[in-house]
This record gives sequence, structure tokens and C-alpha cells, in this order.
Amino acid sequence: MCANNGEEAAAGRTLTLSGAAVGAITTVIWLALPSLWVLAADAGSRVGGWQLESLTRSDGTRYAGLILSEGGCEWEFAEIVQPPGRPMFAVIRPLDPAEIASVERLEGAPRRQLQDRFARFRARARIEAGRMRDVQLEPADTEQGPGWTYPGTWFRLESTADEEMTRRTVVRVEQIFRAYRQVLPALREPNQAVKITLFGEMQQYRRVLEDWNLDIANPAFYSPSHNRIVVGTDLNVFSQRLQQIRDQHAAVRRKYEQWAETFPTRLAEVASELRTRGYDAGEIELETRARRAAWEREFATALSRLEVAERRNSARFAEVTRQSLARLYHEAFHAYVENYVYPRDSHPMPKWLDEGLAQIFETAQLDGDTLRIDAPDPVRLAQLRELLQESATGGIAKLLNAPDDQFLTLHEGDAGHRLYLYAWGLAWYLIYNQNLLYGDRLDRYVINPDGREPVARFKALIEMPLDEFETAWRHALLSLTQPGRAVRNG
Repeated sequence: MCANNGEEAAAGRTLTLSGAAVGAITTVIWLALPSLWVLAADAGSRVGGWQLESLTRSDGTRYAGLILSEGGCEWEFAEIVQPPGRPMFAVIRPLDPAEIASVERLEGAPRRQLQDRFARFRARARIEAGRMRDVQLEPADTEQGPGWTYPGTWFRLESTADEEMTRRTVVRVEQIFRAYRQVLPALREPNQAVKITLFGEMQQYRRVLEDWNLDIANPAFYSPSHNRIVVGTDLNVFSQRLQQIRDQHAAVRRKYEQWAETFPTRLAEVASELRTRGYDAGEIELETRARRAAWEREFATALSRLEVAERRNSARFAEVTRQSLARLYHEAFHAYVENYVYPRDSHPMPKWLDEGLAQIFETAQLDGDTLRIDAPDPVRLAQLRELLQESATGGIAKLLNAPDDQFLTLHEGDAGHRLYLYAWGLAWYLIYNQNLLYGDRLDRYVINPDGREPVARFKALIEMPLDEFETAWRHALLSLTQPGRAVRNG
């Protein structure tokens, strides 16, 4: 019996959320697992607040995760892996009991909780698809033409994007609001829900900018006075083009499939013609075999090219969608802070911090309904490094004292863009390296009960001279090659 199990393990299998195929010893399941704020790169047996089991092999290799099954012939262990800056996944490892040196188990309620969480997030893709189907959209005539509305709990969405993208946006925005509630617990409830306007065409967004007399480069903004997020995209154009290409590819595929169905008949006609012309059986066999091989190569090549093109187009559309959602996450953070945590009419969050955190969360991993921050945005990091290498010290004081209107970005490289980079780098450092932006400490800094000026207020947060702090900050960012460690304690 054990020999059979060993043979099956040797053959192996690879399972994904969509199917199965023979080809690997381990089972790889891509799924998102939640964290609370920032995860340590060497979190050991705890990942994002999850209490995990661990297993050590006789060669010293240690896995953290969940024991799925154990028996005399084979154990199955789900190792939870968390690549910095990318979604978490699990590797299902079949193990020979003789290779296992030690096991650290969970018992009772902690183990049941881990099993339940793993089961739910293992089915994350199906859960999100179900959520999309459950979204109750209502057809509507919006100010920019026909579209959809969604009357949610935390926000009201109005969209001119297509139905699928509108549903996806609703699901993702609900997830991001839940995530923000974990990161910054709500201190109040707003009088009315945030309004989100999603445009499927950029020209619709530009008309709003003209109507509001706004001159901004960003494809999205949040207006506190209107309590409204406005996002511009070209998703309708991309979606239509993608569908046209898919239709064209489907027609080509059907044509080749029809040719494939009739090929045996055509090949038999060729063989009959060759016999009529006096070719012997051996010559006919060689000719028909060569033509069959040529056709099969042509058929396979054509389908392969279609598949490559479709994957490339789908990847491009996914990237455009990701960028649009990232900007929406950014503006949603501003809206969440204003509505649920620090309203500007009583306790406004400093502009640099509001923009710095929004940029961090814009590129954070949204795993289920929680956020994970474990790697800096490489684009912003490279731009900030270049800026720091070219500039002298004193940038943090300029950032802290900058009026709000100086953060207005018209194009990359301008003063507003540089302030954004400084804000991102400072917020990242305070979270990732200093672990200062959480709980009561963050509340004291934002509320500023003693009425301190910006620099004095910041020095009270960091509890050290500003020049000394800036030297350490610059050194940390200029020398950063791999994610450091930061874990939320509050």
C-alpha cells in the first residue's frame, strides 16, 4: 500500500484553482492570506497574525503552515509562503513520515480557526466571482451617459464602465474599505456615504475636470467638499478592442477547426489523385504522411499564436485594470480617513502623511479583505533615490512645512511630484523601519493636542533631532536592497 502511495507521490500533480495537470511533485495553490498592517519578512511561524503550525524535516528544512493530513505512508502539509510585494500562496507538500524530524502543532480553537481560514482563502477566486454575481447593479442615466449605480453601505457607485468592470470595482472597493478599517479602526460614522464616479472613457473624466475648473494630471481625485471620488479610465475602449480581437481570433480558430475536420477527406482525395497518376502505395504513403505532418504543424502553430496573442492582450487589459484600481485605492484612502477617522474640520491629517500613506496603500497587496505591505514600490523607490542623491539635506523640513496646494502635481518631476516622493518615502520609513504610525501614537500626532508647529510636532513623534533622523532616513532608503522588518504592535 505504501509503495503505491510512493509511486503516486513520485508521479506528482499540480493543482490550481481552475484545474489539475500531472507534472510536479508538489501542489501549488495561489491564494491570498490576510495580514493586519505590515508583515515581517522573517515572520517565522506567524504570518499576518495567523498562528501557524510548523514542520521540520530531518535535513533541517522548516515549513510553516497547516498539517492537512497525516498517516503511516504519507503526510500532507500546506506550507504558507509570502513573497515580498506579491500575493501569498501555499505549497502542498506530500512528505514521507521518515523525513519528518519534529512538528509543532496547534490544538483546539486555534487549529480550527486556521483550518477555517485556509479553506476560505483557498477558495478566494470562487468567492470573489460569487461576490461579483451578487452585486446588485441598477441601470441608470448618469451625467455622462448610460451606466450603472450601486447603493452600497460605505459608498454609492455611479459608473459608465461596462457591467463586468463595474461589478469588479464594487467588489474591490468593498474589500479595500474593509482593509482600511483593519489598518485604521473607524473613530466615527459619516453622515452620508462616499460617492464614487467611475468613468469608462477618459473624455468623460476630462469634462468633469473642466466643469470643476481643475487642472490635474492624475486620472483620479477625491473632493472632500463633495465627498466624492472621481476616476477616469479608458477601460471601455480596451474592453471593446479586446472583445473585437477575441471575436476575430474565434473566427480564425473556427476556420482552422473546420479545416481540421475536413482534412482527412482532402487527404484521401490527394491519395486518390496520386493513385490515378500512377504513384505506387509506398510513394503515396510518404506523400500523405508529409502533408499530414505539415498540416499538423501549421494547425498547432496557428493555435499557439492565437493563444500567445490572447494572453498578451489579456495581460495588457489586466494591467490597465490594475492601474485604475490602484488609483481608486489611493483616493479611497483619502475618503476613508476623512469620513471615518480624521475629518479635516476637526482633526485633519497632515497633507504629507495623508498622501504618503495613500501611495503606500495604492501598491500594497490586497489579500482578501486585508492589506499586506512587505516591499517598497520599486518605481517610487528608484525615483526617490535619484532625488536624494541630487539634493542636500533639509528635505524633510520642507515637506513638513509645505502648504497643501504645493502637493498639486501637473507633471512628473515638478515640485508637487517631488513632495509626493518625499511623503511616500517618509511614511514608508516610519511604518517599515520605525514602526511609529499606529494606535495612540498616530492619534497624538494627527490630533496635535499641544498645537505644535509642523517640525516640532514631527519631532515629538520621532523623539529625536530632525537632522539626525533625516540622516538615518536617507541612509536607509539609499541602501535599501531588500525589504526590512516592520510589524504592527498596536
